[in-house]
Amino acid sequence: MLFLSVIMMAGTLHAHHSFTAEFDVHLKAKLRGTITEVWFKNPHVRYVFVVKNEKGRDETWDARGSPIVWLLRKGWTKDSIKVGDTVEMYGYLGHGGRKMLSIMTITLQDGRVLVDKPPE
Repeated sequence: MLFLSVIMMAGTLHAHHSFTAEFDVHLKAKLRGTITEVWFKNPHVRYVFVVKNEKGRDETWDARGSPIVWLLRKGWTKDSIKVGDTVEMYGYLGHGGRKMLSIMTITLQDGRVLVDKPPE
């Protein structure tokens, strides 16, 4: 029984990723875009959104937040952000130019700010 537990835990640990493996703590950005997909489920909330780059072309970004229970305690709900919403996200960028953002704050169309990780 212990052997099975260790194998199952090893698979879980292997599947999970660390923040620093995906994001650069020295690179932050503020991006404005339109939400195209919402995953309000564990292990992390995720939003896919489209941003116009400096050449006017659409870029698809993957924004990742904290687990649901943490966000619910901060006042987020599954309906806080919906497909079609235009938002401004601020957070840490992915390594190597990957179109990923670790969410610190999201400013909604009505001006409300949802905080995931407090900005420094």
